[in-house]
Amino acid sequence: MDINSLSKQLGIEGGDINAIRQAVVSREFKDNKGQRALILIAPYPFLIIGTIFEVVSDYVVIDAQVTNISELDDERFSIHIDDIEVFYIQKPGRPEIPDIRKEHHD
Repeated sequence: MDINSLSKQLGIEGGDINAIRQAVVSREFKDNKGQRALILIAPYPFLIIGTIFEVVSDYVVIDAQVTNISELDDERFSIHIDDIEVFYIQKPGRPEIPDIRKEHHD
Protein backbone atom coordinates (compact mmCIF):
# COMPACT_ATOMS: atom_id res chain seq x y z
CA MET A 1 0.00 0.00 0.00
CA ASP A 2 1.40 3.37 -0.96
CA ILE A 3 1.30 6.48 1.21
CA ASN A 4 -1.44 8.20 -0.81
CA SER A 5 -3.87 5.28 -0.52
CA LEU A 6 -3.08 4.99 3.20
CA SER A 7 -3.77 8.73 3.59
CA LYS A 8 -7.08 8.35 1.80
CA GLN A 9 -8.03 5.34 3.95
CA LEU A 10 -7.30 7.34 7.14
CA GLY A 11 -9.10 10.43 5.84
CA ILE A 12 -5.93 12.54 5.79
CA GLU A 13 -5.34 15.03 3.01
CA GLY A 14 -2.05 14.97 1.16
CA GLY A 15 0.01 12.01 2.34
CA ASP A 16 1.90 13.70 5.17
CA ILE A 17 3.74 10.84 6.91
CA ASN A 18 3.67 12.65 10.26
CA ALA A 19 -0.11 13.07 10.05
CA ILE A 20 -0.44 9.37 9.19
CA ARG A 21 1.75 8.36 12.14
CA GLN A 22 -0.24 10.59 14.48
CA ALA A 23 -3.56 9.19 13.23
CA VAL A 24 -2.45 5.57 13.53
CA VAL A 25 -0.93 5.96 17.01
CA SER A 26 -3.93 7.97 18.26
CA ARG A 27 -6.33 5.33 16.95
CA GLU A 28 -4.34 2.53 18.61
CA PHE A 29 -4.60 4.27 21.99
CA LYS A 30 -8.30 5.16 21.48
CA ASP A 31 -9.12 1.57 20.57
CA ASN A 32 -7.42 0.35 23.75
CA LYS A 33 -8.82 2.77 26.33
CA GLY A 34 -8.74 1.12 29.78
CA GLN A 35 -5.81 -1.17 28.91
CA ARG A 36 -2.40 -0.99 30.53
CA ALA A 37 0.38 0.53 28.47
CA LEU A 38 4.15 0.96 28.70
CA ILE A 39 5.35 4.20 27.10
CA LEU A 40 8.86 5.56 26.55
CA ILE A 41 8.91 9.27 25.75
CA ALA A 42 11.63 11.38 24.21
CA PRO A 43 12.01 14.55 26.34
CA TYR A 44 13.95 12.49 28.88
CA PRO A 45 14.42 8.79 28.59
CA PHE A 46 11.23 8.52 30.59
CA LEU A 47 9.16 5.42 31.31
CA ILE A 48 5.47 5.42 32.17
CA ILE A 49 3.43 2.31 32.91
CA GLY A 50 -0.26 2.83 33.53
CA THR A 51 -3.81 2.66 32.25
CA ILE A 52 -4.95 4.53 29.15
CA PHE A 53 -7.58 6.98 30.39
CA GLU A 54 -8.45 8.79 27.17
CA VAL A 55 -7.14 10.35 23.98
CA VAL A 56 -7.75 14.07 23.52
CA SER A 57 -6.79 15.38 20.10
CA ASP A 58 -3.11 14.40 19.76
CA TYR A 59 -2.54 13.66 23.47
CA VAL A 60 -2.78 10.35 25.30
CA VAL A 61 -3.95 10.72 28.90
CA ILE A 62 -2.58 7.92 31.08
CA ASP A 63 -3.07 7.15 34.76
CA ALA A 64 0.49 6.23 35.69
CA GLN A 65 1.11 3.42 38.14
CA VAL A 66 4.89 3.40 37.78
CA THR A 67 7.44 5.83 36.33
CA ASN A 68 11.21 5.90 36.52
CA ILE A 69 10.84 8.78 39.03
CA SER A 70 8.98 7.34 42.01
CA GLU A 71 7.68 10.75 43.13
CA LEU A 72 5.60 10.83 39.93
CA ASP A 73 4.03 7.39 40.40
CA ASP A 74 0.23 7.42 40.61
CA GLU A 75 -0.10 10.72 38.70
CA ARG A 76 -2.09 11.42 35.51
CA PHE A 77 -0.04 12.41 32.46
CA SER A 78 -1.02 13.97 29.14
CA ILE A 79 1.54 12.83 26.60
CA HIS A 80 1.82 14.33 23.14
CA ILE A 81 1.75 11.61 20.48
CA ASP A 82 4.89 13.04 18.84
CA ASP A 83 6.87 12.56 22.09
CA ILE A 84 6.19 8.81 22.22
CA GLU A 85 9.26 6.89 21.05
CA VAL A 86 8.09 3.37 21.94
CA PHE A 87 4.87 1.94 23.32
CA TYR A 88 3.39 -1.43 24.18
CA ILE A 89 -0.28 -1.92 24.94
CA GLN A 90 -1.22 -4.96 26.97
CA LYS A 91 -4.02 -6.82 25.21
CA PRO A 92 -5.76 -10.13 25.90
CA GLY A 93 -3.56 -13.00 24.79
CA ARG A 94 -0.37 -10.91 24.81
CA PRO A 95 2.33 -10.90 27.50
CA GLU A 96 1.57 -8.76 30.55
CA ILE A 97 3.59 -5.70 31.44
CA PRO A 98 5.51 -6.71 34.59
CA ASP A 99 5.34 -4.78 37.86
CA ILE A 100 8.82 -3.26 38.10
CA ARG A 101 8.49 -1.52 41.47
CA LYS A 102 11.30 -2.41 43.87
CA GLU A 103 9.02 -3.39 46.76
CA HIS A 104 7.73 -6.34 44.76
CA HIS A 105 11.20 -7.77 44.24
CA ASP A 106 12.19 -8.25 47.88
